Amino acid sequence: MRTGPRTGFRWNHDTIVYAIALWHRKHSRPPLTSDWEQAGENHPSRQTVARVFGSWNAAIAAAGFRPRPRGRQPKELLA
Repeated sequence: MRTGPRTGFRWNHDTIVYAIALWHRKHSRPPLTSDWEQAGENHPSRQTVARVFGSWNAAIAAAGFRPRPRGRQPKELLA
């Protein structure tokens, strides 16, 4: 998977929400910031999401999911 921005493409509110929805469909859960540390071909970096929405949690909420409190990892990932 190629990292970094795609040539001639800019992530915006709608395309980021769509990328979050695609992640949810594939993984059956909303993405964590650690899932998006680096930009991928199908999603922007965590920093890009925060720049466009003001915060990661604002983007998660805009995609229709309940944001997780800061610093809280899901129980299934802690085992």
